[in-house]
Amino acid sequence: MIIHSKHPVLLEHAQTLCREHGASLLFLTMFGSTLYGTETPGKSDIDVRGIFLHSPESLALNKAPKSLHFSTGNNERRNLAGDVDIDLWSVQYWLLKLLPSGDTGALDVLFSPSHTACTLYRHPALDAIFANPLRLVDTGKGRAYAEYSLGQAKKYGIKGSRVGALKAVRTWLQEHCPEPQPHERLGGYLDSLAASCADDRFCSVVTVREEHALQLCGKLHISTIRMEDLTRRVEADMQRYGARAEEAERNEGLDFKALSHALRALDQIEELLQTGKIVFPLRSREELITVKEGRYLWREVESRILGRLEAVDTLRENAPFTGSFDAAFAETCVLACYKTIDAPPCAPEPACVTRLAEGFSIPADTLAAIQARLDAAERKHGVKVLYAVESGSRGWGFASEDSDFDVRFIYVHKPEWYLGLAPEEKRDVLELDIEMTPVGELDINGWELRKALKLFRLSNPPLLEWLSSPLVYREAGPLASLLREAAPSCTSPIRVWHHYRSLMGKSRARYWEKKPSSKAWFYLLRPLLAMRWIELGKGVPPMRFDRLMDGVIADAALRKELDTLVEAKRRGGEQDKFRPPPLTAVFTEGEWARLERETPALAAEQQKADLNAVFVATLSAAWPQGVVLWKR
Repeated sequence: MIIHSKHPVLLEHAQTLCREHGASLLFLTMFGSTLYGTETPGKSDIDVRGIFLHSPESLALNKAPKSLHFSTGNNERRNLAGDVDIDLWSVQYWLLKLLPSGDTGALDVLFSPSHTACTLYRHPALDAIFANPLRLVDTGKGRAYAEYSLGQAKKYGIKGSRVGALKAVRTWLQEHCPEPQPHERLGGYLDSLAASCADDRFCSVVTVREEHALQLCGKLHISTIRMEDLTRRVEADMQRYGARAEEAERNEGLDFKALSHALRALDQIEELLQTGKIVFPLRSREELITVKEGRYLWREVESRILGRLEAVDTLRENAPFTGSFDAAFAETCVLACYKTIDAPPCAPEPACVTRLAEGFSIPADTLAAIQARLDAAERKHGVKVLYAVESGSRGWGFASEDSDFDVRFIYVHKPEWYLGLAPEEKRDVLELDIEMTPVGELDINGWELRKALKLFRLSNPPLLEWLSSPLVYREAGPLASLLREAAPSCTSPIRVWHHYRSLMGKSRARYWEKKPSSKAWFYLLRPLLAMRWIELGKGVPPMRFDRLMDGVIADAALRKELDTLVEAKRRGGEQDKFRPPPLTAVFTEGEWARLERETPALAAEQQKADLNAVFVATLSAAWPQGVVLWKR
């Protein structure tokens, strides 16, 4: 539904601003203190934020600004009561730049529809965005609201800031060395001074050319300097950087509006982690107004901010609701705006999706890097990626902190690639260069569509596992759905069973031949459980290790021991020394002995699905324009 404004003048200003730049308005909301519920009658200005859509022409001509601005104020003074500021962002800038960076204003816009009285205009093209905010927020890594809060307060010398470190060191000097003697040198006080700050980002003991030194706020003080010289340097830095902190101690020169924003931001991130949303107006608005009006002393405000920061950090460790920025979803939403804006209102249907199962997450920057590598492969090789998943230990559910990202994908060439005399002689794999990221290596490679279908016909177990991966980075077109539908009737249980038996034998040999590690043990245990799954007639074994255990482990004590092993592997490293606990050891040794004696009577299913039809349907969906054979 399109919602029209109760403030026609503001709406008209925004629409005029868009028309002047050949753009279309998508969303408009009252912002700032009006949205938060902290406005002061007769004192607050009027902030309005919105989202607009560039015209295809402006994009083609490179005349597409990322933002538009209108104001009744001027640059020579601060806004007065009643002044109007309208800031509009392009949907591309909002979704693809501001939200993944954790911009707090962009996040506020994302949740602003909760305050219906503040919504001035809303086009249905954004419905999918507002309905899925946790796909556009990084709550795990993104400390956006908390960092914003600290930024608002740290200029007053709050703990955890540069000025706070200077204050802590100066206080220590005043208490322990108030009148330094000429013979007193820094070396005897290094450890105590570093401990006084309790934040090694700004104050720590370092070694420079085999000489110990105090690193204080980016400056080095060699251990041989006199304490009176150090005291003089610290006082000079406090004069340079700490004037506001000194005023704060006397409750002077405080920007209480900025401090109220610091508390507001912490309230918002706490609500987001606890409920999965932010509701405006804010539930803490009365307290925020009290801070904004300066009715608290600085030390009370500082205590509140520090307490909230600690609470948020604790909550983030085990939050009921988490989000991870889904770059593919954001891009799909941008494209959907162009399909929807000139069409009858309807819910946009994404052509390409990313799905992360509950309990599985990928750092937002790593996810973005994977998507970027897939996009680059498409451009370089003229292909389309149909399906991309995590296939290694991260997909199994027991990745260690140093585990790689094993990304596997299926791709399709343009139709003319398949028209040669011998397409089977062309290269049918893409192996991308391994890339190192802060959280692990990216190992990405893919199979061409025909190769994948031939392997599917042979019941290739890795391909079958991909179809149940809990980490789907990209699914475009009908291929994955068609293969999932065909798998039960096309899979040969005995062929898959023998694959896992061979895999188990190789893993067992590696485990005993090399240094026993948790990684080697799980590579042995997983195929063993997969064989039991097949023997029980359950079909294709799932990729997730927890689902695999659900289906084959009936002994509660053994299951508890295995769950403990999984958790230990997640916390440890790939090559940590390892010995299996008693129940697990007895279970695996018994299974080895049984499998060396027995081969189950399993069916060898015949191919029943028409994979030629799957190929044609997938190719047609990927390249609906077909192939141009000649031009007149």
